[in-house]
Amino acid sequence: DNTKNEAPTPRASSDADNLNDVAVDHLFDDSLDQKEEIVNHELQLPPSTHTLFFTEKICSLPYAFAIGIAIMSCLCLILVLANNLDGGSEGNPFNVPANVSTSVRAAQYLSILVALLMEEEIPTGLYLLRMISKATFQNKFPDMKYEKFVFASILRICLGYSFLINVFFVIIQADGVIDIFYDVLALQFVEQLDDIAFRLAKMDVLGKRLELACTEQCFQTEFEKHKKLGRRSKRISLFLKGVYFLNFCVFLSGMIVLSTRQTSGYYQCHSITVGFADNVWAESWVRTPSGQYEEWLLVYSYFSGVYIQDGTSAGRPIYKEMRKFDRTPYEEVVPAEIRYCEEINAWVFTHESIQKSTSPDEVTLVVLNY
Repeated sequence: DNTKNEAPTPRASSDADNLNDVAVDHLFDDSLDQKEEIVNHELQLPPSTHTLFFTEKICSLPYAFAIGIAIMSCLCLILVLANNLDGGSEGNPFNVPANVSTSVRAAQYLSILVALLMEEEIPTGLYLLRMISKATFQNKFPDMKYEKFVFASILRICLGYSFLINVFFVIIQADGVIDIFYDVLALQFVEQLDDIAFRLAKMDVLGKRLELACTEQCFQTEFEKHKKLGRRSKRISLFLKGVYFLNFCVFLSGMIVLSTRQTSGYYQCHSITVGFADNVWAESWVRTPSGQYEEWLLVYSYFSGVYIQDGTSAGRPIYKEMRKFDRTPYEEVVPAEIRYCEEINAWVFTHESIQKSTSPDEVTLVVLNY
């Protein structure tokens, strides 16, 4: 009974307690985690049809399959690029819209980050070339050629930059938010055809021969990090880490230049030629220079001719009617105008002296397009 009331005696710290304290300190030591990651990290060949370029013989079905997938990816990217470059003009070869809304411009800049995060062929190719040296590769795979491995990695990098170039043209030519992200996702699907085809072949969807090629032991082989000492290794490391930053700077610089030109009206038409049909406005009210309203019979074709940009409204140009014989501004006559109306999202024809009624507050608009 007396033992139940006795207070517990303090226990002397043991070596196990000290080890536990050290383990806790190591748990929250980020530098140790980084060191362990560097030492213990291992690399495997990527599961992609591009890998079949150096794991299979040239005269084999898997090698031909890899060539077919690569050609398909390249052809799709080339067709997209050709389509994006089509339809340009002398002053606007890339078919950039004259101006876009604020939401579209925000989506353009956001899609730059999205595209760089989605693109994985460039970092994968550079990472493989950096981590797997020729000696290490030949030691693991004495029957394979290191030159084919380099070719497959360079192919990845080329496809990656083709993807980014197409994304850039998609971004600068877009005039809708949803169009930007749809097109970027479609391009990503084209870029990932090699990974998708590899997974299908590995599941025996495309035949037993391709399944065997995609499940060989070489895809399970692990490579330890190839470490080099000296200034050259540091330069290579800095170069690889700067690839993403360089791509981002190129994208951002291009978008800033294009946005600045759009805002300043660089891509807008400075003059247009308008041809109206012979329609008649029977009950129009025209305000005379004296301020009085008279009912006139107006013929729309009278306002056909050249309109030159004179000012802007809501970031879009305002075109004013010129004289018919010398295409110079009117001195006394009030010219007609063609401007963009944001309320109805259409270009309209208007004249401040022509109305449907005699109300001084009325503004009459003739819709030109929807």
